[in-house]
Parts: sequence; structure tokens; C-alpha cells
Amino acid sequence: MFAVRFDPNSVGQDVGEVGGNLSGSVKRTRDLDDDGSDEEEEEEEIVSEMAEKDDLGSSESDVEMEEIEVPKKHSSIMSRFKQTISLQDQISSKEEVDGLETSAEHVNALEQIPQPAIVRDRLSKQAANEHKSVAWLNTTKIHYNNTMVRPFSDFSDHLHPRLLQNIQKHFSSECFPIQTALLENVLPVINFSLEATRKHLTRRVGDVLVNASTGSGKTLAYSIPVAQLLFKRTVNRLRVLIIVPTKLLINQVFDTISKLSQGSGLIVSISKLENSVREEHKKFLQSEPDILISTPGRLVDHLQMKSLSMKNLQVLILDEADHLLNQSFQNWCPELMQRIVTDKHDERPGNVIKMIFSATLTTNTEKLHGLNLHNPKLFLMDSVKLYNLPAKLQEFMIRIPTAKSSYKPLILLHLLDYLKRSKTLVFVKSNEASMRLACLLNILIEKGLGQHHDIQTINSNSTKAENKRLVTEFAKADCTLQNKILITTDLMSRGIDINDISDVINYDPPISSQQYVHRCGRTARAHSNGNAYNFLVGKGEKDFWERHINEDLSRDATAPAQLPETVDDLISISNEEEQFYKESLIILKDKATGKP
Repeated sequence: MFAVRFDPNSVGQDVGEVGGNLSGSVKRTRDLDDDGSDEEEEEEEIVSEMAEKDDLGSSESDVEMEEIEVPKKHSSIMSRFKQTISLQDQISSKEEVDGLETSAEHVNALEQIPQPAIVRDRLSKQAANEHKSVAWLNTTKIHYNNTMVRPFSDFSDHLHPRLLQNIQKHFSSECFPIQTALLENVLPVINFSLEATRKHLTRRVGDVLVNASTGSGKTLAYSIPVAQLLFKRTVNRLRVLIIVPTKLLINQVFDTISKLSQGSGLIVSISKLENSVREEHKKFLQSEPDILISTPGRLVDHLQMKSLSMKNLQVLILDEADHLLNQSFQNWCPELMQRIVTDKHDERPGNVIKMIFSATLTTNTEKLHGLNLHNPKLFLMDSVKLYNLPAKLQEFMIRIPTAKSSYKPLILLHLLDYLKRSKTLVFVKSNEASMRLACLLNILIEKGLGQHHDIQTINSNSTKAENKRLVTEFAKADCTLQNKILITTDLMSRGIDINDISDVINYDPPISSQQYVHRCGRTARAHSNGNAYNFLVGKGEKDFWERHINEDLSRDATAPAQLPETVDDLISISNEEEQFYKESLIILKDKATGKP
């Protein structure tokens, strides 16, 4: 039998089974085999007596309740009943004392709770961009601008004569702004430490963070101090480690440092995937290099094989640091930092000089925390914006109505016809898009639409050797007879040093301002002229551009209001072109499905 909860207003079937003597007046005397005809009368007596006890004082009720003898199976019912009685007495007494009784006339109607006004971001553009740079609050900021151009001869007192000769012979007679700012602040400290004592050289110089636009001469900016530091070395030991994200950038850095170190006897080595790791291991054990240029993955391989010792390391350089720190690369950063501490027996910050370079230096201090920076100096453009575009870059917006978005490849062909003697990079969103667009443009040209252009594509479906060959041909191409067009993804947005790219076309918009800076950095390099054409389809892409890309950019050049040939002429499609375009799409579909 299950116990039921006692309800004073309704009597359960089992209440009458309560046995014992209830104050000597109620007693159950019938047998179990009775038909139960008198149960209702007994239950009514029990309930009425309990109700009378409810009206009595608490003391009297408690005394009488204690006298009730209840079977074990009904003890829970009586226990809950006692609790109910006691709680009712407490509530009623408290209401009388505190005067908390309320009447219907004092009850107010339900109203919505007043809410504070919606907080809007009303900061100015300058304040907003300063907020994005809070990661650098604890750094010494050194600002530079595009007017800081000096001849290298001004640094003759700080540079080794042979090093100055190599600079003027192979590179330029004038410093770019970031080179000027870095040499002015770093060279005097390096020379002082070399003349006084080298024991505290790394901590005197401190760490260097550089945020400079692509094509501004960052590679030469860090190569000159490195060459000056090692130009008079006597014993070859690994003193400089340069980490870059791509193999293409390895060759560029190696070429720069090799030209600077002519006549010094410095051993400059590279480590990349094309070479056998075992052969490199033997080579480094036999002859330790002075400067090593490597990618993070291959560096971890050599650390695990103990091919290299960090005991004498003085300078660690991270080129394209935001890209390096955004990816783990076999957990390279903690591995390297721990190896430096172990080999040098020095856990304090500043045991090596860390030089961090990027066109879009990260504002996330968490990613830089693992580098254990010491007295960092931040070099950045004198601007409130987050990123800086090349000084001589001209930007053009080509806004395409949504109704004409399906003719986007044909509009691109119109733009390519407009460009003369152009070496152009066209950025798209995926490898598939690059192959499809290149094939479609070649079909349109074969049908007689537009001028003849040499159009190639770089994608992951091609072999590395094929892509390398295409990049080499593109870099050496002569565009006097026809335009050279290379359709690619963001694979080509970093680490490609081709100074004569005249135009960049963002066929598909970049996903961030950071990506846009690297795309546009392929042109207008080394203070040369360059153009960027941005395709924006409909209102959605236009709003995205204004809110998420244009907001973070600082420009020294003012782009013309429109192209010399108006955008209306570029996006206009004739009936004949429309017919040829539809036929070309059918041909493209047949090629994709393998139809003859």
C-alpha cells in the first residue's frame, strides 16, 4: 500500500485506518474482514477532530499530537501534516508582526522593467583603432613615416666599409623608411656592445617588433644589422636563426644575405623540404653555419635530431611572423624556446635578440607571449590605422550590380583588355575557381572575344615543380607584346618578391583587411607604381568592404574617383558577347564532364 499525502479538504481512503487512541475518544475496534460501512463515519470524526486541533494554540496542538499513536505505515502522512500546521502558524504570526498583509487595492499592475539604453560604439575611428592596438601598451613605440629616406652613406660610421659597399652595389644607395628607423635605433647599440663587452649584447639591444607594409624592404632591414654583427666573427658558430613560413621566401632571404656578406667569410645555410634531412644533419655536424634560414617544420626535425646547438645563438628572426604564429608547425615555438634555454643555461628574458617582422603584425599578445620578449621596441607607421598600404598603390572599385553577377568573368576580360603591357595577379577564393576561370577566359579568347592574353593558373592540383616553373616564367615574362596573367589563390599573397607586377585584381574579395594588405603588397613594391582593382558584387560585398576592410587601412595615395574608362563601359555586355558567353559556358561544362 502506498502512502498518500494528507489533504485537509479531501479525506483519503486510508485516513480511517489510522489506529491508536486519539485523545481517548477515537478507537478502531472492528475487524479487518468488516465491510467498512462505518469507515466513513470514523474518518469524518478523525478529520473534524484534526480540524479542531488546528484551531487550538500551538502549544496545545503540539502536546496533543505527541499523544497520537500512529502505525509506521502512516507516519509519513502525520509527519507532513504536523509540518503543515507548524508552517501555517509561523507564517500567520510573522505576517501579524511585520505587517506584511497586503490587500487587492495595493497590488500594482504588471509593468515592464525599465531597461538601460542600448550601448552603441560611438568611438571615433582613431579611438577604435587605438583599442585594437592595446596589445602594444607595454612596448616602446617608435614611429616612422614615408619621408624618412636617407642615403646609406649617412651610416658609414656604423657600418663596416665592405658591408656598405655591398649594399650600394647590389641594392640601393638610399634607405627605405623602415630601414632608416631600424638602423638608427639598432646599429649604435650593436656597435657599442661589440666594442665594450659582448656578454650583455642581447639584453642591451632588446627585442624588435616591426609592422611595415609589404615591399617596404623588411628583408634588407633585418639583414643589415645581422651582417654588421657577424662581419668580424672568427669562428663559425650558429649565431643567427631566421624562420620563414614558405620555401619561396627562403630563397629570397638567402639571396639577400649572401650578397650582403660577400667578403666576410660568413657561412649561410638553408634547410628546406627538398633536401634530405639526413644529409643536412651530417652537413651541420661537420660545418656549423653562422646563419641558418629554415621553415618551422624542418627546424623542429633538426632540433629533435640534435643537428644544431643554440648555445651561441644571438639573434632569432621571424619573417611573416603573424603567419608563423597562427599555425603550430609541429609546436615549433615552445620546442625552440625550450631548446634555447637548455643550451644557453639561461632562463631569463633577453637571452637572444628576437626580431619580429610582418606587414600585419598580430595584436594578440597571447601569441607573442610564448616568445618571452624582453624590453620590446615596436616600429610602426605614424598612423592611427591598423595596417598601411604601399605609398604608390592606386585602388579602384569596380561595383557590379547583382543582376550582372553571372557575367563576372566577361567583365574581368573587359578589364584585362583595358590594361596595357600588364603583368597581373588575379586572386580568387579557391583552387577550383582558379582552374575554372582560367579555362573559361581562354575559351572566350579563342572565340574571338577581347584581345589575346597569356593566362595561366597556379593551384594545388599541379605539381610543385609545375607551379615553380609557372612562377619563374611569370617573374621573367616580357609583357611588351601581350599581357601576362596569373590566376591564383592566397598562396601567392605572401613571400613572392617580384618587383615588376603592375596590377593586382581581387576577383573574389578578401576575407579580411589583413588578407587584402598582403594581396596588394604584391604590387607597388620598392616604391614603384602599382594598381589594385577590386570587384564588389551588389550591396552586400560593398558593405562588407566598408565595415571590415576599408576601416583598418591607412593610405598615403589618393585613388582616382573612377577608372579612365568608366566602370559602366567595363560592365556593359552586348547581345553578341552574351551569346558567345553562353556558348563558352556550355563548352566549359563539356570539358568538365569529359565530353568530346
